[in-house]
Amino acid sequence: MKWIIPFAAIVVFMTSGSYGQIKQGMWELSLSGNVGTSSGSTEKTTGGLTIKSEIAASGYLSFALRPGYYVIDGLVLEPEILWTANEDAPPSLSFTGNLAYHFVVPQSRMAPFVLAGYGRANGIPSFQRLERRTDGFDVSVLNIGAGMKFFVALRVALRIEYRFQRYGYETSSSGGVFVNSTKETRVFHNFFFGLSFFFQ
Repeated sequence: MKWIIPFAAIVVFMTSGSYGQIKQGMWELSLSGNVGTSSGSTEKTTGGLTIKSEIAASGYLSFALRPGYYVIDGLVLEPEILWTANEDAPPSLSFTGNLAYHFVVPQSRMAPFVLAGYGRANGIPSFQRLERRTDGFDVSVLNIGAGMKFFVALRVALRIEYRFQRYGYETSSSGGVFVNSTKETRVFHNFFFGLSFFFQ
């Protein structure tokens, strides 16, 4: 008998109707933090000899700001700024242009979505340190993800999503007869948790 009240609350919450904020002309401001793991590899070529090493998985924490505009119903253009603070180094930044498409669930407060994007960064972030820092924004960033928004008020939604991110960096220099090069990739499996605010 004790389970009836929580079950009824969940049913009402999930079926009492979406607020229809994911339509053309709406703006969305999303603030998120995430925890996750990363792994990758480094490949260096020097004097004709190639050395490849694997980077063990490690945990990290970061924060993201995403202003978005719905160009059509369900489709939001969502640039993303990811900021990572590091000890004894300037903060690292990445700028990514994302597109997210939402699937409308009739009479529900839930809005599932898929996301894809590409951008540039001045470093490869990791927990409390910077894996790679460059002089310019020459680190590529690929975003692919999916998630869910749960409307908890007229213009407020909880945002939960999984994100696959791939950071890539390449450099080369001439060393006499041979060309020395470094190619580094880092793969991140992220879970973002945050809030979205909607307005016109």
